[in-house]
Amino acid sequence: MVQRKTNKGQVIDFEALMAQNSPALGNMRVDADGNRLGPNGEIIEKREDRVRAYYKDHPQSSTAQASLKGLQPDQDPVTPGPIDEPKTAKTAKENKRTAPLQPDTTPEPEPTPPAGEEFDNEEPLGFKEVELPNGDIEMVPYYTEDEDEDKSV
Repeated sequence: MVQRKTNKGQVIDFEALMAQNSPALGNMRVDADGNRLGPNGEIIEKREDRVRAYYKDHPQSSTAQASLKGLQPDQDPVTPGPIDEPKTAKTAKENKRTAPLQPDTTPEPEPTPPAGEEFDNEEPLGFKEVELPNGDIEMVPYYTEDEDEDKSV
């Protein structure tokens, strides 16, 4: 038999307590299942009955059942009636602000070689990244091997 002591040094015999088969009690006077107990340990009210009564009487509880899957194929979709929105200057401004962006269809200009230099080949040899003062990165074409400073050896 193992002796167990409390913080204050009292000896507790857990084997004897388990042999008594007494229900676990706390300050709510319920057992481990949540059933409310009477003075001799008999069940006065089951947990399920207490919970049902709480949700039945509580104004903020909801017992409505709704599907998380959305409409099923055999159900008719519920369509709300038309919503009339006032056409004001504010709404037109808001519509313009929230409108989806239209793709830019202007063609990109062809890169031109620096002034005063002629190249045999108009195609650039490659592109290098140049960081602008505002933090943006721009791809700049290079036409000679001298301009390619970023190549690793």
